[in-house]
Parts: sequence; structure tokens; C-alpha cells
Amino acid sequence: MYLINPMCYCYYTFLVFKVARDYLKSSSLLDFSRENMDVFYSGILDLGSKKDDIKKNASFNKNYNNFQKSKQQNFGHEAVKIDLKDFFNSIKVSELISKLRNIVQEEKLVNDLKEFFDFCSFNTLPQLHYSIASSILSQFYLNSFDDSLSQILKREDLHLIRFVDDMYIIFLKDSSSREKNILIDELNSLLWDDSLILNTNKTELLSAGDFENGHEIFVTDYGERTSFSIEKQVEKKTKSIIENGDMVNLIQELNDLEDSEGINLNAYNNLVKNYLSISGEDASKVLTHIVFSNKIVKMDAGDLLQIVHDWRFILFNPRMFTILYIKVYRLLERRKIVTDNGQRIRKMLNYLFSKRIFTFRDGVVSMNYLLQSNLRHSDLLNKIETINKDYVKFIENYLIKRKIKYNHYTENEVF
Repeated sequence: MYLINPMCYCYYTFLVFKVARDYLKSSSLLDFSRENMDVFYSGILDLGSKKDDIKKNASFNKNYNNFQKSKQQNFGHEAVKIDLKDFFNSIKVSELISKLRNIVQEEKLVNDLKEFFDFCSFNTLPQLHYSIASSILSQFYLNSFDDSLSQILKREDLHLIRFVDDMYIIFLKDSSSREKNILIDELNSLLWDDSLILNTNKTELLSAGDFENGHEIFVTDYGERTSFSIEKQVEKKTKSIIENGDMVNLIQELNDLEDSEGINLNAYNNLVKNYLSISGEDASKVLTHIVFSNKIVKMDAGDLLQIVHDWRFILFNPRMFTILYIKVYRLLERRKIVTDNGQRIRKMLNYLFSKRIFTFRDGVVSMNYLLQSNLRHSDLLNKIETINKDYVKFIENYLIKRKIKYNHYTENEVF
């Protein structure tokens, strides 16, 4: 993920929408699907949308729901799950621009897009948070791949379902293992022609049962969550971890590990896998659910106090654990179980301020602390600036100044 100036973000989106308009000619809905292929990308671009539909179309969920529904419609068939290695970083801007010149008639649009990428020093297709633009361009990049693949699908009586780079090829008739492996080899060759790499370790042949049982969650158009097996497993595992104290045990072991060996990431990964994984998989999904699902409110006070007793476990995964630590601490303060006026947090801050060599890991802890604490102790930005000046500029220009402006506005309203 990249962090860019909001003006650049808007301009990038504008350019990509203009490219799409040129490609669509007289149509309004951008749809990359074709015969034997259901193709979805993040969001839905419909240039004829009514104002009330725009927010819904911009949501990741709507087209992801359509992707999941398409998979549902093909239950009962065997499938191949295709995983591409480092998809967006494999799409070189130079190759993308070259492909667009063969697709888009208005040359100036492609030149403007190239100039934008050059200005931002993007050599590969950037992933921007909540951006529909790169998702759309990735599908333009796959246009020639789709041309060749569609011929194979018709020839072998197959069907493709794809969400950006998450692909399933459905076998509409019985096929031998040999035929399936030949298909994977053909796909590998097609991808190689476009500088894309098949991740053989994660590409799987799925039985009809495996295809259905591996079906993931989707969110309805009205925001209601419908659970399939993976979400249910994550929910069940999270509940078990909260109730049996495994989260507290993991954190205590991480603090002991940091005390004895420092930041041993191999040992950390083994501990996380042991405590959080579901049959050896999905540990990161479980951790994300614990941190962001608000399940921590169900933990008893003793366990919550154990979590904030020692902050050093944060260093193993600063992006997730800093958020968890601050959330638990604020929860205990609201319940008046902790009344030390932030003494434990000060230990973490003292560590950060005293570091002579400020590492990237320290920077991630500091960034997440600032964002979770409404930019308190903004003098931490002086430390962060030693590793990433651009991030500090972004915080100052788009968060601190906006916060000051907002506070000034509300004070004037009050008085």
C-alpha cells in the first residue's frame, strides 16, 4: 500500500475513469466479463450511475458479493484455485502503458497517466487504500491474457470466476488429474508472457466439496453479514481464544521471548501459529478479528490487566499489537480499572523517545500510537521523521492542520 497526497489520489482516479470512458465508447458500465468468464474488480464503475448509487458502487463489498455469488452458482463442480505471486508489484508501469496504447484511442489520456506514474515514481502498479483505480487498470493489463484464456475455456468446457487476481477455474465436466495439471501448465505459460508468476505453493486443485467448504464470507447489499465456513471458523476460534485465555498466554510468552532473545520473528511466527491458527492456517485473520471485532470487551478484567502489564510484545507486530494495547488500555480506563494516568503507556513512550537509533519497527509503533491517541505526543513526529520524512509531512498537512482547523471551528461555535 502507498500513501499519497489526496490531490494525486483524486487525479489518478479521474484519469483512470477517463481511460474507462474511452474504452467503453457508448456503454456506461465497465464490465470485463465475457463468455465463460465472470470477472469482478474492487467497486463498480458505471458512468451512468445515479447519485444515490455512487457510494454503493464505490464499495469493495458489492462486487465482492457478486464474486461470491458467482462461486455459489458453480457449487457441485471441481475447481482450480489460482494464486498469482505479488500481483500488483508484478505489473510494470511501462508494460501497462504499452498495453493501454493498444486499447485506448485517445493517446493523450495514456500520456497523462504515464506522466502521473513518473511524477509519483511508481514503477509498478500502486495499491492505494480504498482505490478502485488500480483494480481497474489491473484488469486492462490482463486483457490479452483473457483473450488467450477464453479460447482455452471454450475448448475445454471450463468457466473462470475472478475477483481482481483471485481466480477459480471451474470444471464443467469430469477431468482427470493429468488434464488438470496440463491446464495449470498452460495457464503458467500465458501468465509468464505477461510477466506474471503462478504461485505454485498456493495454487490448489479443489474437489467439489473443498470448493464449497472453502467458500468465504460475503456482505449483502444492505451491509448484513452472511457467514460461510471460513468466517465461522475464525469467529469460533476467536471466541475460544478469548474464553480460554490463549491471547493472554501468547502475550506473556512474547514478552518472555523479547526478554530472553529480543525480536525473534521465527519464534514469534511459531507461537502465533500455535495459539491462533486454524489447522495451521489463517492466524492473521484470527488476529485481525481479535483486534478489530471488539471481542476484547468480553474478556475479564484480570486478563485485560495482563495484556497491558507489559507493552514489549507490541514490538513483534507493531501494526496490530499497538492498536490492541491502546484499545485495551482505554477500555480499562473507561471502566476505571486502571487509574494510573497513563503510567504504563509512558514506559512505552520513554522507550521510543530514548532510542538513539530509531528503527522502522519503532516508527510503526509510534505511528500507530499517534493515530490511536488522537495525535497526542505529536513530538514523536521528530523521531519518525528520521526514518520517513514524507509520512511526517502527510501527518502535518492532512491530520494536524485539519485537527487544528476543526478545533478552532468548534470553539467558535461554542462561544
